[in-house]
Amino acid sequence: MYRKVNIAELLAATTREPMETVASAIKSADAAKFAEAYGRLTATCNACHQATDRGFVVIQAPKISPFPDQDLRPLKP
Repeated sequence: MYRKVNIAELLAATTREPMETVASAIKSADAAKFAEAYGRLTATCNACHQATDRGFVVIQAPKISPFPDQDLRPLKP
């Protein structure tokens, strides 16, 4: 609980569909679908932060790789 808001219920209600869409995009290996789904999930998270007076917590897509010393591109045949 945060103040009078059940955070567990709020998360389940707001993120279930966007998370399922992200998972579906990953499963189908569809980069465009993933980018769109991740954007919607990010917007959902940020809207929740605003609604619960935590707007200073802003989720965004990474701008750089957290693994700068690794090249994770597939090998060329």
